[in-house]
Amino acid sequence: MNTRLVFLLCGALLAVDASKPLRAQDPLPAQRREFLAAAVSLAAGRQADYEARRQHLDDYVLAPYLDYALLRRDLRTLDARRAREFLDRESATQLGRQFRIEWLAELARREDWNTFLQFDPGDDSPGTTLRCQRLRARLGTGVAEQELRSEILAIWPTGKSLPDACDPALAVARKHGWLDTRALWERLRLAVDAGDAGLTTHLARQLPAGDERTHGERLARALSDPKATLAAAATWPDTAANREAAALALRRFAKPDVVAAIGQWHGLERRFDFDATQRAAILRELALYAAVAYRTDAEDWFQRVPADVRDQQLADWQLRAALARQAWSDVRDVANGLPRPLADSARPRYWRARALQELGDRQAAHDAFAALSTESNFHGFLAADRSNQPYSICPQEVAADPQRAAQLRRRTDLARALELHRVGWRSEAARAWDHDVAKLSEADRDQALILAAEQGWHDRAVFALNSGDHLRKYGLRFPVAQREQVERDALDNGIDPAWVFALIRAESAWQPDARSHADAHGLMQLLPGTARSMAQQLGVTWTGTSSLYQPEFNIRLGTRYLSQQASRFGNSPWLASAAYNAGPAPVQRWLSQRSDRPADVFIETIPYHETREYVARVLAFSVIYDWRLHGKVRPLSSRLPDPGQPYAGVPAPDRPVVCAAPALASAPSPGRQP
Repeated sequence: MNTRLVFLLCGALLAVDASKPLRAQDPLPAQRREFLAAAVSLAAGRQADYEARRQHLDDYVLAPYLDYALLRRDLRTLDARRAREFLDRESATQLGRQFRIEWLAELARREDWNTFLQFDPGDDSPGTTLRCQRLRARLGTGVAEQELRSEILAIWPTGKSLPDACDPALAVARKHGWLDTRALWERLRLAVDAGDAGLTTHLARQLPAGDERTHGERLARALSDPKATLAAAATWPDTAANREAAALALRRFAKPDVVAAIGQWHGLERRFDFDATQRAAILRELALYAAVAYRTDAEDWFQRVPADVRDQQLADWQLRAALARQAWSDVRDVANGLPRPLADSARPRYWRARALQELGDRQAAHDAFAALSTESNFHGFLAADRSNQPYSICPQEVAADPQRAAQLRRRTDLARALELHRVGWRSEAARAWDHDVAKLSEADRDQALILAAEQGWHDRAVFALNSGDHLRKYGLRFPVAQREQVERDALDNGIDPAWVFALIRAESAWQPDARSHADAHGLMQLLPGTARSMAQQLGVTWTGTSSLYQPEFNIRLGTRYLSQQASRFGNSPWLASAAYNAGPAPVQRWLSQRSDRPADVFIETIPYHETREYVARVLAFSVIYDWRLHGKVRPLSSRLPDPGQPYAGVPAPDRPVVCAAPALASAPSPGRQP
C-alpha cells in the first residue's frame, strides 16, 4: 500500500473504535466515526465494508478524502476517466491540486505524454519536478528540441541537485552543446555558495580536462576538506584560480578551527594577492569565529573587517566578544558604532545602556533603559527592571465576528481543514488550511484563526501572526491551553506554571504532534529515552513514542523533566531552560568557564545560537504568560539569579502592565518567532 495512504490512515486506526454504535441524534460525530471506520476498512483491504460505509457519507465534508485514498491505492492501474471525474469535482480545491500533481507523476512514469498534456493545468509557477515533466511531455509528443532551448536552460542555474525528472531535458541540452563551460561554471559557483560539495564535485568532473577541471575540483575539495586544501595551498603559485580555492578553504576552515585558520591566513596572505572582496570575506569569518571562540584578540580581528561586510550576525558577536571580557568601554563603543538599522534593535540598545551603567553614567543609562522599556521583548523587560518602569504590553484584541465566521465555514477548504483537524489528520488539515487561508484578507484570516483556536488548533495563529503589528495579538499568539493540567503538574513539581506555558510555546508552538530533527516529540518536545525515564519515575505506563502525542501525558512527563533540570542547577529558571534545550553537560561546562558573569551577560554569551535565543525567548514568554494568567507580571530579573547565587523563587505577580506606546508594534523576542 502507498506510504502516504498508510500515514493518512494511521490516525484513523488510533482515533476510532468502529465497534461502538453510531448515535443518530448526533449526526456530525456519527459521521466522523463512520468516516474513520471507512478509512480503517479501506486501509485493511475490507472493500465491501468500506463501500457500505462510504455510501452513507455523501453529505459529509471529508468524504472526498476517502475517494482520494481509493484513487491513490489504485494509482498504478488508474484510468483517465476515473481521474478526470475526481478532478472535475475537485478542480478548485487543495485536494484536487494535490491529486493532480500525483496523477501527472504517474502519467510521467508511464510515459503517457499525450494524456499528461491533457491533464497538465499549464500554470505559470510549477515546481521544478512538474516543470521537467512538462518538458519531457512536450519532447515526447514531437515538439522540436530547439523550440524548448530557453525552457530547458531556465532550470539549470541552481545550487541544488535537480530531480531525476530533469535528466532527459538536460540530456537534450548536452547533446546540443548548450551546457558549455560557462554554464557549468555558473552552476558550480552556485553550488559552492550553497556549500554543496557533492554537487560541486559532480559539476567539476564535467569541465574540460586540464586547468578548468583542476580548478573546479579544488573548489570542491575546499568545501569538503578545507584543512587539506590549505596544506596544499602552501605550495601553489599565485594564480586567480588558486586564490579562489585558498580563500574558500580559509572561510570554511574558520568555523571548525579558527586558531589553525588564523595561522594559515598569516602564511597565505603573503603568498597570494587576494582581491578586496576575497580579503573582506576571509577577515569576516576569522573575526566571527574568533568571537565565537571568545578569543581575547577577537576585537582586533573585528577592526580589520571592512564596514561594507558588517551585518547583524557580526555586530552581535562583536558585542558578545566584548561582553565575554566584560570590557564595558568596548561594549559601549561597539553599540555606538553600529549603522542603522542594526543600532535600532533592542539587543545593542540594551547593552549600550548596560555599558553606560557599568561605566558610572547612571542618568544616561536610566534614560536609555526607560526608552527601551516600552518594548515587549526580552531586552525591553530587562530594561524595565533596571529603570524601575512598568512593563509595556500593548495588546491588539481580535473580536469574534459570528457573521464573518459563518461565511468562512462555507469555504470548502477551510471547512475541510477544521474538520480534518477534528478527526486527527493534522498534516492534511494544514495543507487544506494553507491553501485556502493564503487567499483571505487580513480580517478574514484573523476570524479563521479564531475558529481554529476555538477547537484547540493553536499553532495556526502562532505561525501566522509573526511580524509587525500582528505580534500584538497576544490572545491568539499565546494561548492558555491545557490550563488545569499545566498548573497542576507545574505545582506538583514545584515550578512556575507561566514558565511551563512559555516553554511549551517555545518548544512546539502548541502542536501536540510536533517532532524535531533530533527526534523530540509532542508539546514539550521530549526525547523517547528521557520520556521513558520520567514515566518510570512517576510510576506510569510507558506505551511507546506515540503516547507523547497525547498532551496530558506529554505535559506530565515534561514538567517532571523540567523540574529535574531546575533541581540540578539550583532551581534557576534560566539555567534549567538552557539545560532543557542543550542538555545539562554543556551548561555545566559553560558554568565552569564563566560562572563569574552576571546572568544577563552569561545568557548573551552562551556559545550555542539556538540555546542562547531559546533561553531569552522562554524568559520573555514567561512574562507574557504571567500577564495572560494574572493580569500582572513577575519581574523578569526575579527569574535571573546570577550563577552561584541562591534562587529565592518566583514572587507573586505584582508588577503592573501598561501600554506605554499604543501606536507602536511590539518588537519580536530574540530568535525565531514560531
